[in-house]
Amino acid sequence: MADRISVNSAARLSEAITRLTAMYRDKKYVVVSLRPGKDRTLDQNALWFALYERIAQMTQIGDTEDARRYCKLHFGVPIMRAADADFRDGWNRMFLHLAYEQKLELMGSCSLFGPDGFPVTRLFNRAQGIAYTDRIVEEFTGRGVFFCDLLGEAAA
Repeated sequence: MADRISVNSAARLSEAITRLTAMYRDKKYVVVSLRPGKDRTLDQNALWFALYERIAQMTQIGDTEDARRYCKLHFGVPIMRAADADFRDGWNRMFLHLAYEQKLELMGSCSLFGPDGFPVTRLFNRAQGIAYTDRIVEEFTGRGVFFCDLLGEAAA
């Protein structure tokens, strides 16, 4: 029953206070963690989905979900393995030995990890998210996929 809310406006602050108050009244014990900062933006998520859609349209990789799985495995996992020793050790122990097709399947919706698949991109900080975007663009631009219109919109 863990709730998470990003407070970035007066309305969201009010919502957070209301939810905290309701949880306190209901349960009488509540653990609250606060930290300043900004989570990966909705704009970044929207950009990634647009990149996945474009990859699916312009390559033989499959549908949008196939493109997402591919990118998470080929670009996201290496970013996390390089950045986080615990992630790398866990990946090496639990997944490194699996067949490629099994790893690719775990990146998408599955009963083990839920609708978003194995957690990779949701673990990124902003810099890692930027690196992920850059690697996708570099790889697929080399395969003839055009992203300038999408990247122009993201930069605006």
